[in-house]
This record gives sequence, structure tokens and C-alpha cells, in this order.
Amino acid sequence: MMTFSRYLIAGALNTGLTYVLYLGLLFLMPYIWAYSLTYVAGIALGYALNVRWVFNKAPNFRTATAYPLTYGLNYILGVAMLWLFVEIIKLPKELAPLIVVALSVPITYFFAKAIFKGKLNHDAKTNCQ
Repeated sequence: MMTFSRYLIAGALNTGLTYVLYLGLLFLMPYIWAYSLTYVAGIALGYALNVRWVFNKAPNFRTATAYPLTYGLNYILGVAMLWLFVEIIKLPKELAPLIVVALSVPITYFFAKAIFKGKLNHDAKTNCQ
């Protein structure tokens, strides 16, 4: 439970910082581009927070590559939900990313936990034997 609490705190910090960046970028570019740039920044910050503070691990090549890949899938889902909320449901483009994050947090936690606890690597070794 402590790990999930730390994950939520790290996520809140990451979300807050990248949301401020997103709002600033809206003055310079379309919302999809602003979302995309802040998403990349959020992956980098999220990895740093998760590897050291949430899961108390040393960074390594496996986690540094697996983490962004899982968030790549999450990005595709996020952009689709963002577009749906802004263009179809007509939510304000300033509010929609917060809803996207709230919906994706439980999913991303389980992927992050599997990455940093080595479960993805362990499962792959077990299946190969």
C-alpha cells in the first residue's frame, strides 16, 4: 500500500508540473501538440520519480526502455480520449487532460509496478523455460 501511496504522490507532482507546462504551451501551439510535448516530459519525470522514490530501484536499461514503451500505449489511448472529450463531448481543452489522467492512473500503476518489481522480466524468463 505504501508503494501505491508514493505512486499517487509522484503522479500528482508529475501531473501538476506537466499540466502547468501544457497550459503554457496552449499559447504557442494546438492542444494535441501541447499534450504530446508534455506527455514526453511527463514520461521522463515519471521515470525519475518512480525508479528512485516510488520503487526504490537503481535506473537500468531494462526499466528505462520498458517504462516509456508502456506509456507509448497509454499515450495513444490518452490522445484518443482527449480528442473524444474535446471534440465530441465538448469539454474544455483545459480540463480534458485531467480526466484522461484520472482514468489512466490505475492502468499505468500496474504496468509500472510490473516493470520496477521485475515481474515482466521474470514472466518472460519463466515462459522461455
